[in-house]
Amino acid sequence: MPRSSFLSFRTYSTRRQSRTDTPADTPHIIPWLASPLDQNTVRSPRLRQRADASPIELFYDVFLVANLATFSATHEINNIKAVWSYVGFVGIIWFTWLQVTLFDLRFSRDSIFERTCKVAQLSAMIGFASAGSRFSSQINDENVWAFKSLSILLSGSRFMLALQYVINLWFIHEKLRSAVRGMFVIIGVHILTGISYLIMFLTFKPSEPHIWIVWFGLFGFESVVVITISNYTPGIELDDTHLTTRMGLLTLIIIGEHVISVTRIVNKMVAGGGWTLASLLHVMGVVTTVYLLWHSYYDISPRQTYGKIKQQIWTHLHFPFHMCIILSSEACQILALALDISLKLRYLLETTNFACEEPRPAMGAALNLLNRTITDMEIDYTRAPHEKAAIHNVLGTLWNQTNICSSANTTGAKAYGIKEEQGRFLTGNVTVALFSSMGITLEDPDSTSSEGMQYVKLYLGLLAFVYVYYFITVGLAMLHFAIFATLTSRHPGLWFNAIAAGFRLVCAAVLISQIAFAKNFDLTYKYMTHPIILYTFSLTMLAVLLVDRLLDILAASEWSKGDVSRQSSTRSTAPMLPHDEEANKRSDEMDERASNYSYERE
Repeated sequence: MPRSSFLSFRTYSTRRQSRTDTPADTPHIIPWLASPLDQNTVRSPRLRQRADASPIELFYDVFLVANLATFSATHEINNIKAVWSYVGFVGIIWFTWLQVTLFDLRFSRDSIFERTCKVAQLSAMIGFASAGSRFSSQINDENVWAFKSLSILLSGSRFMLALQYVINLWFIHEKLRSAVRGMFVIIGVHILTGISYLIMFLTFKPSEPHIWIVWFGLFGFESVVVITISNYTPGIELDDTHLTTRMGLLTLIIIGEHVISVTRIVNKMVAGGGWTLASLLHVMGVVTTVYLLWHSYYDISPRQTYGKIKQQIWTHLHFPFHMCIILSSEACQILALALDISLKLRYLLETTNFACEEPRPAMGAALNLLNRTITDMEIDYTRAPHEKAAIHNVLGTLWNQTNICSSANTTGAKAYGIKEEQGRFLTGNVTVALFSSMGITLEDPDSTSSEGMQYVKLYLGLLAFVYVYYFITVGLAMLHFAIFATLTSRHPGLWFNAIAAGFRLVCAAVLISQIAFAKNFDLTYKYMTHPIILYTFSLTMLAVLLVDRLLDILAASEWSKGDVSRQSSTRSTAPMLPHDEEANKRSDEMDERASNYSYERE
């Protein structure tokens, strides 16, 4: 394998020297420009093919997820506008990633020019991150600069891609004449969209708060045209590329972002008071969901060529699929934290009731127990200073009273043990403090900490919203699994594939139907405060995997009887390339030696 010094543009071959080899440690200077053509083939000219992503491609993928992590850290999904903000920003970086990837799949070769272009593309990703902190679903006076910045960055990235295609067209125009027309169309598309993004720079103003949606029309136009032209232009097709590998790796990295949310949950739930059985159940619910999500996706990844139209559908469906993963990850995190908060509030209610149960404990002992219960919650009061003052005020008032217990429950509501007004006030502010401590905040200028129960109602509304969009996103994710299974034909035989896809559709319908419980708030609250809600999606995916396993067993049984033809069982995500033994033979021994030496240099 070649090695290179740090920050060096020179590589050296470390292969053991033989009599017929070029001398070892021969330097290979990285060229200013490199041809994308395969220099070692004796067949008709073709682009160099790779089965795996290069390190610089993986590095670019990391920048996309870093953008996503930065955006998630500065935006909370607490209403429908926040959801559309996520969709908008992720769409910007995802479709930019797609266009860069479509170029890298076929034309990326190590050269000083390509490294310079990659620096420019990485800089665009950094620019996206800087503007993402102010991105929202509506344009206003405070964030109009962010939309203008994004428009300039989008334009610059498309012009850079057009330049890269022009340079590679210069290399292939003589040997791959059939690809020239398609390359001109792709270059024209990127120039056209680049100009369009520049024009949109002038249209962003608060009076047109949703004009940025036009971006998605341009995203769809350029991706459909580039993929279609590529697939039907001889010489630059996507069939023999590692598109499946790149998309699978990006999916893996996005699922990895889900893993990061698990560590956040553990840090918030366990760091203060240590592990409990409840916290273990909550964390394991998220962990099993992440694992089965990975398993469910890679189990139906393409294993062979499956047609140009199917490939285009499969590629574009990954954007909504990735959005479902991202949004469900955020919702799952909130639901897990809400479960932990509900347990702490249950302990608080039990403590206040214990203070007034017969035989009643001493008032000092009861108040000390109440204070210790709140202290054990490990509330971060730096995020809830007003609630801290309100809680201390209630506790101070209770210490100054001669009787802390209520004589009767006048409203008919569930008794707090202590006087109902004080119980509501204390419980409301503790609830707000717990949510704020967990990083789940609301912006409501009409509410104050003295109106704790009003805040509680707002948080309950937030949880109901999270409940609805969680089951919508996981249901849509299962729907994507059904479509992927149909496109990739995981099982041998039409009926086996139909059963697999049909069962996934049924599971998707069952998951989405869970939102019907939202009409009954009491039922929804009981469901949300039970650990089973974190296992619903994972149990559904487990059922799908078991059905697939059963179908595999039945298919193997049919195969052994000779009723079903055997299908390749490889699980590689790399595309299967056509094999032609005659075309792979070298004309003579010298060509083979030259090919080996060239491989060592690369």
